[in-house]
Amino acid sequence: MERQVQLVVVSGQEAGKIYCIPEQGATIGRSRTADISLSDEALSRQHCRIFFTDKPVLQDLISSNGTLLNGQSVRNEPLPLKEGDVITLGSWVLRVGQITMPETKEEAPVVAPVAVVMPEAPVAQPLFSETEAPAEPPAADTASPNLFGETESEATEAKPDASKKRLLIVLGACVLVLGLLLPMAWLMEKPAETSPSVRKIVRTAPLAEFSYERLVIDAQHLFRYTLSYQAATNVLMLNVNDLGDADRSFAKRLELSKDAKAALMKLLWEVDVSKIGEIFPERSHDGISFERRSLTLVRGTEVWQRVAENVAHPAFNGICETLEFFARNELQVWAAQYSVAELEVMADEQLAIAERYWEQRDLGDDKLWSAVVAYRKGLSALETLNPKPKSMGPLSQGLQQAETLLAERYEAALFEVDQALNTQRYEIAIQQLQKILRMIPDRDDQRHQQASEKLLTVEQRRGKKGGR
Repeated sequence: MERQVQLVVVSGQEAGKIYCIPEQGATIGRSRTADISLSDEALSRQHCRIFFTDKPVLQDLISSNGTLLNGQSVRNEPLPLKEGDVITLGSWVLRVGQITMPETKEEAPVVAPVAVVMPEAPVAQPLFSETEAPAEPPAADTASPNLFGETESEATEAKPDASKKRLLIVLGACVLVLGLLLPMAWLMEKPAETSPSVRKIVRTAPLAEFSYERLVIDAQHLFRYTLSYQAATNVLMLNVNDLGDADRSFAKRLELSKDAKAALMKLLWEVDVSKIGEIFPERSHDGISFERRSLTLVRGTEVWQRVAENVAHPAFNGICETLEFFARNELQVWAAQYSVAELEVMADEQLAIAERYWEQRDLGDDKLWSAVVAYRKGLSALETLNPKPKSMGPLSQGLQQAETLLAERYEAALFEVDQALNTQRYEIAIQQLQKILRMIPDRDDQRHQQASEKLLTVEQRRGKKGGR
């Protein structure tokens, strides 16, 4: 039985309506992306959430107007819920109805191990019946053989050897029994493999759609990233909600090109879902933070879904990160996959790298370019943030300064090339062109492309001159 909580609307636009909070929890807010969307301008887009530990818990998500539980604010810390509690969100009043919790499972009875009963050693039958007796007892010096064909004196002297024989017989029987039982147990416990025919149906069916969500919540932030695609419309859709120190919400959609669609189909075709079994959820280390990844793939009539909750699953996470990488390249919004806090850290790191390369700008042709790249990455990380953090100013000023010096050095090298060509000093022209290529190694940069083309022309000229 799954855990769930019923919320009854006491006051609001939908008085009397009942919402059910499933075992994986739910967010509540005015945004359409909230699990329970309530129309009220007094609510934040993602206002609060209910999740389960050993009991249901209510947590405020840094909302503007706060959340009340029985008149008490839950802004500072999450509070547990019980039946009859009243939750106030703006003009909405919700009462906690029935709380369903799974019954405590009885411990399985301890099953005593099955004892392997070995056949008893054959017992020697008496040589005479109770009514019969030997005519004369054997002489004292006459040794009669026992069950093992030994005389009494021999048996007495070889008693330890006889015990060893009996032990070896018992051990041999045990090995024989275990040899029969273990293969049978292995066959019974071996999981059934996916039928090749079933796997073939799943892998050959065309991709109809997929939906992916990554949700990260802690005491200060809520980050929600959703990505979906439908083959019928050939549209890739992205939605990002990032709430906390700085609110950031945006959406983007794109109709994929023929090549992009083929790349996506190939990417998902190579996913072998048969290797990813059920992923069991875990509790967070503090009981408050929460991280969940969910992915649904639809191929024909086959639906495959996995959810990883507070647990790192390398194979599953690899698929999810590959989809995020694809969206980042196609939609050109790579910063969308990161939270505000993560982007600010990235910007600070890139600023430190850029300043270090800027100090080394005279130590090599590539140092100045490395500074320009780091400044650009830092600014790109802050592109979607409003308001801009403090690192925005140093990054902008540093990039302008670095690009200005790069342009000056490029023009100076290009001037040397022209002067050398006018006097047919091809070796000097080639050296300066190679310097430009080191100075601007980006092949997509127009200056790099022009220098590369001119270098080829100059080398041809030098070859002709040498030939003459």
